Amino acid sequence: MKVFLLLLLSAGLMSQTYLVQLTVVDVADDAPLPFVSVQLHPGGTSGQTDEAGNITLRAPRGSYILRASYTGYAPFEQEILLRQNIEATLRLETTAEQLQTVTVTDRDLRSELVRARMGVERLSAEQLQSLPTVLGERDVLRSLQLLPGVTSAGEASNGISVRGGTIDQNLLLYDGAPVFTPTHLFGLFTVFTPDAVGGVDLYRGNIPARFGGRVAAVLDVTSKTPSPERTEIRGGIGVVSSNLSIETPLDKAGKLALLLAARGSYSDFVFPVIKRLKDTKSRFADATLKLRYRAGDKNFLTLSGFYSQDFYEIGLLNSFSGISATSNQYAYLTLNGGLEWLHLMNDRFSLKVGAYRANFDPELRFPQPAGPVVGFRSGIDYTTLKSLLTFTPDHHDVLGGIQIDRFTLQPGVLDPGGSSSVRPVSLTPEQVVEASLFFEDEWRLSDRLTLSGGVRAVLYRQLGPGELRRYAADRPVTVGSLIETISVGKGEKIVDYGGLEPRAGLSLRISESSRFKLSYARSRQYMHNIYNSTTPVPTSRWKVSDPNVGPQRADLYSAGISHLTASGAYSFQLEGYYRAIDDLLEYRPGADFFLNPTVETDLIRGRGRAYGLEVAARHLTGRLTGEVNYTYARVENRVTGGDFSTSINRGAWYPGYFDQPHTFTANLTLDEGRTHELGFNLVVQSNRPYTVPNGFVTIRDTPVPLFLERNNDRLPVYHRLDFSWTIHNFRREKRKWTGDWVFTVYNVYGRDNVYNIYFQPRNAGTPALGIFGGSPFAAYRLSIFGAPILSLAYKFTLLPN
Repeated sequence: MKVFLLLLLSAGLMSQTYLVQLTVVDVADDAPLPFVSVQLHPGGTSGQTDEAGNITLRAPRGSYILRASYTGYAPFEQEILLRQNIEATLRLETTAEQLQTVTVTDRDLRSELVRARMGVERLSAEQLQSLPTVLGERDVLRSLQLLPGVTSAGEASNGISVRGGTIDQNLLLYDGAPVFTPTHLFGLFTVFTPDAVGGVDLYRGNIPARFGGRVAAVLDVTSKTPSPERTEIRGGIGVVSSNLSIETPLDKAGKLALLLAARGSYSDFVFPVIKRLKDTKSRFADATLKLRYRAGDKNFLTLSGFYSQDFYEIGLLNSFSGISATSNQYAYLTLNGGLEWLHLMNDRFSLKVGAYRANFDPELRFPQPAGPVVGFRSGIDYTTLKSLLTFTPDHHDVLGGIQIDRFTLQPGVLDPGGSSSVRPVSLTPEQVVEASLFFEDEWRLSDRLTLSGGVRAVLYRQLGPGELRRYAADRPVTVGSLIETISVGKGEKIVDYGGLEPRAGLSLRISESSRFKLSYARSRQYMHNIYNSTTPVPTSRWKVSDPNVGPQRADLYSAGISHLTASGAYSFQLEGYYRAIDDLLEYRPGADFFLNPTVETDLIRGRGRAYGLEVAARHLTGRLTGEVNYTYARVENRVTGGDFSTSINRGAWYPGYFDQPHTFTANLTLDEGRTHELGFNLVVQSNRPYTVPNGFVTIRDTPVPLFLERNNDRLPVYHRLDFSWTIHNFRREKRKWTGDWVFTVYNVYGRDNVYNIYFQPRNAGTPALGIFGGSPFAAYRLSIFGAPILSLAYKFTLLPN
């Protein structure tokens, strides 16, 4: 009984349940539409209309995104505030001019203006499907890069920077479990199985208190809830990969339903087309599993699983950290799982309890000329227990809960594989337990004013076995300043961190369709990805906070205005932000993190600040829909120290790695009717900073570049246009098999964007950008896609029933 009461007090309150009764019809003749997929997100409540076009869904009180999709009809998506039983007629059109006719005001788009939240973006599966991307694949992270404040880590990289943050400062969840490497094929694709993705929520402003552990943003990706009423098979055949998914009930009563989706690649033949990558090989696969069981009207069980595997072989780099090899091979494995129980306790309360597991196992292999293969392995084993209890009295949405994380990080193990020239190395694993209590409340004081408040209390503890290294307090942390090393036994405390993380927001109505919003959020990050290049490479290293590497702390302030026109056809948003970061991690000049047992000696701490202004304009209805965004954003870091090794740029503020002042994006979709849909993406942005030498010095009669400053120059402006053309065979809409041809062009006009400028010994076969006197070093320019990339894919849907 005590345990049950503890769960009630710590877990979070869900709402009284209400009915959503819909009749879905064709707008042209009011003919009922059977088998329309309808979903309420979040929460996963979903189903399909019957032969008469009727469906009834039950969900707790709260705010939801109502989604409806039907082959040959424009997808429907709108937010509703569920505070009473709803009975409505939903009319779908066969063109993009979607008539959102309903009989209740709670479903008006203006409900979004009321919420006291900022910096939140939601993408549905239908929206993701309509955006063109490289090589014809629907992609979560590339789609997010069209939003204000979200930029790429670089061409051919799906790592994202949110409001200038580094890639590891984003918490990425897939069905509740963390994902540490979210890309395939050197960043060309996101790992999420395309037809399994149900929705994407990006929190880049007032992050809810139920999320923690990162200082920039949270990306919460959920898979589809399988339909309990009919079987649906989807698939696609493309240039690089093919995928197949199935949703089906597993019993006649519709209590148990299955979603199984998988994707596999055959991309080894693509790389020989690019001269520089002729010796590169790659293949990948991913799969998503979801089982949902309804045990009566009040209990729901969900079992989810995710698998992702990659293999690369690179011939560009044959020597690394003193290890010579014929090539470099990289293998990644992600295996995640989760089990959730949702219990509707009564008309006021609902309890959700979940257990999640994430395993990330990267491996590097170095084939030796004589035959042996030297292997390097690292890994993260992550377990999360989380409970949520939500309660929604009049004018309030209250949520509270508890979360316990335990994870073990293996920094690295080097296996000689029989090679006599390589010494085995095994770094000490790092173990952590983190406990969090959180509470949120959104209070609607009046029609004009809504307040939100929350707090997250965190206790972080690093545990043994391990080593506690103490350094001289009055000297920089170096190998020479090490005083003593203390062995810590299994389960013993090494260090504690923690504190309160308050979150607050305000939404004030300044006119019938305009709102002014303010928000504040504090967050801490206890797990870091450290590397000394802009884009994390396979040799980058995860590191937990320890006595010598403290957590990062960020304070984010946001303010903005939102406006929706009276017709609901246009929305406008203006938002500004400022984020201050303490204990930002940077690296010393010449740092080497690979198999370094005292990695803290190559790290230095500093401060960071990011500020900017985001402008968004969206056209929501009609045949031509889309959005135009502009972002002004700056990122600056400052590291002060007593000497050259502990300061950067003489202690002055300098551009951060994702300082991209100006970004303009436009996304337009033209629906010609029932047959053709055209999509266009345009991206223009200031490129990333990089480091150039300040001059050169002569050493033994040889000029050598001299690097005294960091990030002191900027790559050329980046711009790109993408195009997609979807051809739909509407004559097959009422048949069991329907299919679409999707033609895409990435980088339509062949812009030769610079991915990086690097310095290395001169290569007679490669033209150099710059020569430093008689130095044997030269500057070289690396471009990934210097020409249009065309692709053709066939997407199909099969309804056996």
